[in-house]
Amino acid sequence: MSSIGLNIEYKHCALYALSADPITFGHINIVERVSTIFDEVIVGIGSNPAKGYLFKLEERLTLAKAALSHLPNVSVVAFKGMLVDFALEEGAQVIVKGVRNSVDFNYEQHLHQVGVSQQAGIDTHILFADPELAHISSSVVKGIQLEHGLISQYVPLAVKAALESKISNQVIIGVTGEMAAGKSTFCKKLVTEGRDQKISVHHIDADKLGHEIIDGLESPLYQEVRTKLIAVFGSDICVEGKIKRSKIAEQVFSRPQLLLQLNQIMAKPLMIQLRKSLQGKQGVILLESALLAENDLLSLCNNRVLLLRADKNEMQSRLSGRGYSEDSAKQRTSTQFDWRKKQKCINKQIESSAFGQLWEIDSGKQSEFDMSSLVSELANLK
Repeated sequence: MSSIGLNIEYKHCALYALSADPITFGHINIVERVSTIFDEVIVGIGSNPAKGYLFKLEERLTLAKAALSHLPNVSVVAFKGMLVDFALEEGAQVIVKGVRNSVDFNYEQHLHQVGVSQQAGIDTHILFADPELAHISSSVVKGIQLEHGLISQYVPLAVKAALESKISNQVIIGVTGEMAAGKSTFCKKLVTEGRDQKISVHHIDADKLGHEIIDGLESPLYQEVRTKLIAVFGSDICVEGKIKRSKIAEQVFSRPQLLLQLNQIMAKPLMIQLRKSLQGKQGVILLESALLAENDLLSLCNNRVLLLRADKNEMQSRLSGRGYSEDSAKQRTSTQFDWRKKQKCINKQIESSAFGQLWEIDSGKQSEFDMSSLVSELANLK
């Protein structure tokens, strides 16, 4: 126990201040490390009238509290005014600063001297950023989101969803299910219902993005993709200068290792096409992919997923209508998770990330489903 110029005793308490606009994994790492050293850590969310914030103070507080809820000795509060005054009022002995580089260090050294001049008796402790997180900043994250880049390695999913809503005016919802579970039909109905309600609902089919790449997009990257596909699957998949997707399908659905290679070849080009597809779209974005769970893509939709299921006989009937024999249909579906495995995987990710939502929908009963309420619910997510 110690005292700071007053006849009052305090616990060993540290203050870590930030704007949290928004909070990132870099900030979270600093707080986690501080929480192992001090009895109590106060995370102060500041408001500077000279700054223009993306998120309102209450939004910044809410996101920070959620991101740090796993640390029992950490509290998150808002403050105004001088940081040293706030630290003294809260009983903190030190102010902790995270430093990523020499520029940060010089800046924080200057602020420390200012704090000393106020005669508050508050010291400054410097923690150097984890090298793997040193490139992360709130401004960088916001810049990446402007271009629909990948930010799930920079911020928690709750923050990612908030950035997508705030910057891009988008709510991304995954749509998945077994083969022939009725995913595309359900998406089309949601788009129509949205139009009726004057709510923007867009449908992006990941399979179609892949088809566009294979069918002939002409940039060097996509030409290289087609060259790799021929190298892996053989020259006979190319007929009159065009890749025949059906010939690739014949191989991957009988040899799982080839399916893995196909996914690896297509991963980066698909992400580029997805980013392009997201540009200019506002409102609810339905991202349809049969392999969201299997291919570890749930972060794209922030673990918010519409999971469609259908009766096995109904799915077989749909596949027969597409020209698949019973054997070929079984062969194709065997490479995917069944409905229950998808459900288990999604729920596990929601629990692990402490964020997300699963809607389970029986596509055989779509006529009984309240599309209007679902569209409204999705549009109101943040």
